[in-house]
Amino acid sequence: MAQISLKVKDDRLAVIDRAASIRGVSRTEFLLRTSEEAAIQTLNERPLICLTEDSFAAFVEMLERPVEPNGALGDLATRTPGWDR
Repeated sequence: MAQISLKVKDDRLAVIDRAASIRGVSRTEFLLRTSEEAAIQTLNERPLICLTEDSFAAFVEMLERPVEPNGALGDLATRTPGWDR
C-alpha cells in the first residue's frame, strides 16, 4: 500500500477537517474520496478511444481525405467571422 504525505496550511486543514466532520468521515477518508472523485471527473473529460490498427488506419485516412465542396461549405468559407462583424 502506498503512502501520501502532504504539507497543508492550518486554514486549509481546518476547512478539510470541517468538511470531513460534516460527512462523518476521517480526514484521510475525506481526502481520498474527494481526490478520487476529482480524478475520475478529470479522466472522464478526456475519453480514451481504443482502435484496432485497421480502424485507426481508416480513421486517419478519413481525416486526411479532402473535403468534398458543397454549398454550405462555400458559404461558411466566405462568411465574415463573428469577431469581425
